[in-house]
Amino acid sequence: MKLRKVLVAALVAALLTGVAGCSGEQQPVEEGQVTPFPISSYDETLAVTLGDVMPFYDGEVLNIYHLQNSRGSQSMYYHPISRLTTTDFVHYEDRGVAISYEEKFSSPDAALGTGSFIKDEDGLYHCFYTGHNAEEGTGLPYIEVVRHATSPDQVTWTKDEDFNLYGTSNDFRDPYVYYDDYDECYYMLVTTNQDGRGVIKRYSSPTLSADDSEWSDRGVFFANDSGTFNMECPSYVEYNGCWYLMYSEQGDNRVSHYRYRTEHDGDWYKFERDTIDASGFYAGRLEFVGEKLYAFAWCATLTAGSVGDFDWGGNLVVHELRQLSDGELCAVPVTEVGEIISAPAEYTRTDGEKAEELSFIDGKFAANTFTKLSGGTVRITFDITLDDYSGDCGMTFGIREGLNNRLGNAVVAFEPENSRLVCYNDVSSIVRYGSSLAQVPFAYMAGRTYGVTVLISGEIISVYLDDAVVLTLRLPDMKNNYFAFYSNGAGVTFGGITFYE
Repeated sequence: MKLRKVLVAALVAALLTGVAGCSGEQQPVEEGQVTPFPISSYDETLAVTLGDVMPFYDGEVLNIYHLQNSRGSQSMYYHPISRLTTTDFVHYEDRGVAISYEEKFSSPDAALGTGSFIKDEDGLYHCFYTGHNAEEGTGLPYIEVVRHATSPDQVTWTKDEDFNLYGTSNDFRDPYVYYDDYDECYYMLVTTNQDGRGVIKRYSSPTLSADDSEWSDRGVFFANDSGTFNMECPSYVEYNGCWYLMYSEQGDNRVSHYRYRTEHDGDWYKFERDTIDASGFYAGRLEFVGEKLYAFAWCATLTAGSVGDFDWGGNLVVHELRQLSDGELCAVPVTEVGEIISAPAEYTRTDGEKAEELSFIDGKFAANTFTKLSGGTVRITFDITLDDYSGDCGMTFGIREGLNNRLGNAVVAFEPENSRLVCYNDVSSIVRYGSSLAQVPFAYMAGRTYGVTVLISGEIISVYLDDAVVLTLRLPDMKNNYFAFYSNGAGVTFGGITFYE
């Protein structure tokens, strides 16, 4: 379908002390832009970015609870939990703030952190979330605490002020609550640390109790097996005979990892490629929508404009997950997005010619430039066949003039010699790409043809390769600039190039 370029409605609700919630009226998006990568909301014309995602599918609607990157009257008050809803992954409605911080110096909720949502057998909705207050002199035992709120309708939320589940560390956050059919109890996973390294602890309760003393400490559920960093935003699901634990690395690599086991209480294993996406996909959470499994995260803004590194808060990113026969999870495009972003679009080379196939010989540099990208959503599909393992090739963005044989300031490169799909966002010439922004491993075979889907909306791009890996990035200079298919020393053919909006 064609895109309409309009803003989403503004909404930041004022909330009562001790009771968090918004009015009973829904706040629909006003002719909202069709996008798979929404932000939190708009305050007049100022975009409010989106942080850690807490997806919750209630059987009909997908609720994207998340930390909204906004602040109160002082810097110590920040990150209310806000909500978007969707039924198709491209049309989102802004439901406003669900649970807010408290502007009280000694409140455990001076700032909010990640949590999770669950519905009990009586139809009551529960949110277990992180309270955070790092100020000195508050009298609180630790900086972070697990908190609890309930709602009959996901609109008005009431906090249980007496629920304060503390650990033994200032790092004690990101509760993930689920019901275990095997043990017939509720479990809560919590990010914390012990003996100098990150661990995920587990607590249990026979009910979704509002009494924190009924949640029993069951010890370490999973200990960091690849470093000392904290493992943020855990989630845990059973899927086709495997149990998957996902968490994000609060460390140098800044990616969403996963581990798995094949028995309910069995040993943990990991695949050689143990991540979903790369550093542009952070705080990943697993969630079922119907029978399908998805990974939800956010792609951050950049620290220094178009050439910076990833910062905090940005746009929602969702990947559908494909399970291989050995249990490995692979990110693929969301089916509904492809079905909706399906109207053929006219993107030609700058000489006016269509180009469904482009071939480049090895040992040379060449680039075929196409007309400017719109600021809306574009889906591109093509095949790639590499003759050998030399050079690199791919797509380049941010080209200022419609000339061939140019690189823009960013490239998304297929690199067979280095066995990876990689992005450079500080390209100065064909021999100086600068440091990579993000990368995922992928082993190519010469002569084999691979399918590629590229999804672009605004500043965000996800590149899916062979229904096996994906690389999500923020490239601010894509929109309203030219782009090109290029080869820098690689013998390659791009075939079946097709554009959709």
